[in-house]
Order: sequence, then C-alpha cells, then structure tokens
Amino acid sequence: MSLTNADVRKVAHLARLAMSETEIETARSQLSGIFDLIAEMQAVDTQGIAPMSHAQDVSQRLRED
Repeated sequence: MSLTNADVRKVAHLARLAMSETEIETARSQLSGIFDLIAEMQAVDTQGIAPMSHAQDVSQRLRED
C-alpha cells in the first residue's frame, strides 16, 4: 500500500497530532514499510495450516490451589 504525505497529515489530524514536514515524511516512510510487511505476510499461503494461539506449544506449570 502506498501512502502519501496527505494521508499521514489526515491521520495526524484525526489523532490530534501536530507534525512537522520532516516528521510527516518519516512517518510516511515507516508506515509504508509496515503496510508492505503486512502485504507480504498476507501473500503467504496458509491454507491447511491450523491456527495457533501461541508460537510454542508449552503449558505453564500452575500451582495447585
């Protein structure tokens, strides 16, 4: 997804954030990177893979009470 500085200005306005042009450009670059990563993860074929709640299948030791 490609963001423009106008998009960042609009989001900053909605969040009531005052941002300089340098901050807007930095935020645009960082947000574009995040959206690119999300698009890359969505492109992975996960058909047939069971959803998991944790990265490792580890059970916690609980005290008896």
